[in-house]
Amino acid sequence: MENVEVYRSLIERMLALVDAGTTDSAEAAYRQPTSVYTDPGLLALEKETIFRDEPQMICFSSDLPGKGSYYTFDDLGTPVLLTRDNDGEVHAFLNACTHRSARLKEGCGKTASLACPYHNWGFDLKGKLRAVWQEQTFGSIEKSLYDLVRLPVEEKYGMIFAGMHPDVSFSIDEILGDMAPVFERWDLGGTAHVNTHEWKIKTNWKLALDTFCEGYHFLALHKHTLGGISIGNTAAFDTFGPDGRNHRLAFPNESMLKLRDKPRLEWGPEIFNDFQLVHFIYPNISLLVSPVSVEFFKLYPGDAPGEHRTIFRSYVRKGGEKGWDGNDPQAHFEFICKVVDEEDYWVSANVMKNLNTGLLGYSTFGRNEPALQNMHKAFLRGVGRTPVEAPLAGKAGAAAVSC
Repeated sequence: MENVEVYRSLIERMLALVDAGTTDSAEAAYRQPTSVYTDPGLLALEKETIFRDEPQMICFSSDLPGKGSYYTFDDLGTPVLLTRDNDGEVHAFLNACTHRSARLKEGCGKTASLACPYHNWGFDLKGKLRAVWQEQTFGSIEKSLYDLVRLPVEEKYGMIFAGMHPDVSFSIDEILGDMAPVFERWDLGGTAHVNTHEWKIKTNWKLALDTFCEGYHFLALHKHTLGGISIGNTAAFDTFGPDGRNHRLAFPNESMLKLRDKPRLEWGPEIFNDFQLVHFIYPNISLLVSPVSVEFFKLYPGDAPGEHRTIFRSYVRKGGEKGWDGNDPQAHFEFICKVVDEEDYWVSANVMKNLNTGLLGYSTFGRNEPALQNMHKAFLRGVGRTPVEAPLAGKAGAAAVSC
């Protein structure tokens, strides 16, 4: 069942914004200290807190498509192995044999059990040690003490989240808050993976993420790709989840304007083609949902503040044939890669070069960029710092302000 009433409400809001020549806005512009992108100490804190102690969205349920499926995750330095047991339940483990710590699985696939490639110890899909190879020579051990190291995991609404250490506690319903019913109706677990692309770019992970969180740049940076499709500098903005740290942005397309002359009750599921829907899920996920596809971006910090990695996985929804750009799933995937690579990440890398000079003390997020203001304040709170607006520089070339 589609979220038709949700779409209608968003369309009404966006039409009102277009007619008023405005967009959902913050109370005022906000000066963000550029040190949030360049400070090595802050980067270390981010890795230790929001990337280690916060739950991470790993994949969709469709990536573990049936009993005996497994999926490995290595994006954050903790090797994670997901399995779906014969009861259909998902488990998460450290991807390490408890004998001598050898890695158990690579990639994804199907298996009846888990056998260590080093010494052939055998585990079931629930992580229980079942067999010690040639146990008569190894010696007697209490097998229950050698079960795989279990990590917290939850599957709901077609999404799978996990923690990077055993003490991470979370609930998907708490993460999504009042947006949970919307996610439930999308049936993300029914998606099919199309392709994956990875970027390693010389830019801070938050600076790369910024490009997903405002439409102010659409008609300038994307004039040859989104020009004629999207209405720039207009978006409906909502927050959700703990302390409103997640957000949703609805960006209207030009085609939306035709609905002005059509009664609201005649707006059906097809109106989902008239806008683009982008979600930020704290701390590093950008999820673009359309009638036929889902674009799943995961952004991670690099070894230095000016380095980052993005992993992009494109999925097609049930019944999906063409993306919102009119392309088939693989061509749509290639189009998204091209736009991000040649436009969004091209400009982000250039911005990072300028920030590395130390001559720019702050970036300014306008009233029309409320998602950026909300997201960056959440990042600072997440590492235990109080967001403080940067003071105005007395002149060009003032030193960077620490946050």
